[in-house]
Amino acid sequence: MDKFKRQIYLATSASLISGFGNGMFSFAIDLYVLRESSSPLWFAGTQIISPLIAFFLSHQVGDLIDKYPHKKILSLAYISEIVVVLCYFFLLQLKVVMTIKFLMTLIVLVFLNIFNLVEQSSYQASVINLVPKNRIQKLNSMQRLAASCSQIFSPALGASIYSLLGMHNMISIRIVTVLMSLVLISMIDFHAAVNNEADVKEKVTEHSKLKIREILKGNRVLLYAIIMSIGVNIFLAISNIALPFLMVHILKFTNGQYGLQQTMVGVGSILAGTFLSLIKSISKPVRVSMLAMINISISLVIFGITGIVNISHLFSLIVFLTVSIIMGASLVSMEIPMSTYMQASVPKNIQGKVFSFVFGASQIAMPIGTIIGTVFVYSPYVLLIISGVLMAIFVSLNYLKNGRAVV
Repeated sequence: MDKFKRQIYLATSASLISGFGNGMFSFAIDLYVLRESSSPLWFAGTQIISPLIAFFLSHQVGDLIDKYPHKKILSLAYISEIVVVLCYFFLLQLKVVMTIKFLMTLIVLVFLNIFNLVEQSSYQASVINLVPKNRIQKLNSMQRLAASCSQIFSPALGASIYSLLGMHNMISIRIVTVLMSLVLISMIDFHAAVNNEADVKEKVTEHSKLKIREILKGNRVLLYAIIMSIGVNIFLAISNIALPFLMVHILKFTNGQYGLQQTMVGVGSILAGTFLSLIKSISKPVRVSMLAMINISISLVIFGITGIVNISHLFSLIVFLTVSIIMGASLVSMEIPMSTYMQASVPKNIQGKVFSFVFGASQIAMPIGTIIGTVFVYSPYVLLIISGVLMAIFVSLNYLKNGRAVV
């Protein structure tokens, strides 16, 4: 097998297994807290930890990744994750009040989210060395396919395993998936695409000492990507609140119909990921990503209009399922070209700093959108239409000011 095909398969397999394990475990944790706690504050705590960790620790994580070998960082993060999850297994055996168990759960989630931030950022900063630049898009597409499969199936599996086998067995499965990911990561050559020995032993340069503000001043594509990431995630978070409320309470979709709509988003993601994995590198990735964001904004407007116009229940469902496929495909078409462009163009010795900052900025945007969506959720169709229009304007203005210069 071709060396780089092997790299792609190993990285994709690691992402698929890790994604399934993390998705099932996270869903089981949510169910555990929801079922056992009488206070919604505990559940709210599990939801807010991830963006807070990403926001406050992104700078430190970025510096760590830019200073040390990525493979070693990834391996240590996985090993640390196994240790923490194992400790959680034994802590749950203690005969203490539920409040203490919930507190232990939140502490464990803090550590797991730190490790997750390290893993995601260090992997993103490693892609440029895993495969040649002309294969980065294929690698990203395959990994997005793996992520889409995990997002679709892991919640159902997590719920089933938790209900049938309990939390302790769910923890055991999580440990197994992390071990499998660790083995696969150990088989990947993190310098397969490095041209010469000097690149392998690349020293810290003046660029790596720059603050993120100084980096952004000299790089329009980074400024464009970060502004876009923050803004678009706010609008998507608003839609994550308004869309379910519209379907369930206004259009009276059944639980099965609501679940089918969520599945169609995943189907669209898989279709787009498959298509992008089969084609060569996109010649104008920034423009393609921008057009995909416009498609998402149009989808939000269509969802909102469907909630206002007087059409049959069946036709509303057909519209939602069709637009959901388009929206899922657009989400992937937005993400992969931009990720590929940044991985290929950002200097290697500052990729850890850049990708951890982008991840942190996008994560902190989600609670902002969630708060806005919650405040105005009782008019979901109006909220979706306004969000779609504002998102289209925002994306267009940012592209004309910052993105067009880097096409």
